[in-house]
Amino acid sequence: LTDGHFFVSGITGSTGSGQKPQPGTHHPARHSNLYAYKPLAHRHAPEIAGLSSLASGNDIRVHFVPHSGPFTRGIHVTLQAKATAPVSEKTLREVFADAYANAPFVELVTGTPRVKDVVASNLCKIGVATDGDSIVVMSVIDNLVKGAAGGAVQWMNRLWGLPETAGLTAAAPGWT
Repeated sequence: LTDGHFFVSGITGSTGSGQKPQPGTHHPARHSNLYAYKPLAHRHAPEIAGLSSLASGNDIRVHFVPHSGPFTRGIHVTLQAKATAPVSEKTLREVFADAYANAPFVELVTGTPRVKDVVASNLCKIGVATDGDSIVVMSVIDNLVKGAAGGAVQWMNRLWGLPETAGLTAAAPGWT
């Protein structure tokens, strides 16, 4: 569907900045603030490109601009790519629905996903949009559950032959 050049913008909450408060990463300094950091030079960009290339079998280039957001938990990512041929939103939704048909924690939403709808859960909500020439994919997760402990429990469940959802359907304890 695309030429393999992905332009990605990701916004992470303050809990995605590590445990030790530092200037610019501590939540009180981030409150009511949104800013980019390490544009096109973030340490995770090569990892994202490498895993995307491995999964797709194609050469993927990722142009990643991360942002610090004014919230505590969650990650909101928007990916934009040029379509290789005109594509409808219906087709795009069908591609994503097929890809995630057996993924119990991935939900394709109508419209745009919101961070507040996944906080304290192991869900990943995905929204898609297109104007025919460009494709936009938006996703949200809770970085402390889906992005960390929940992802580990989900993988452990699969390795041990347990239901993938075991222990992961209730809201996570802690603050939201």
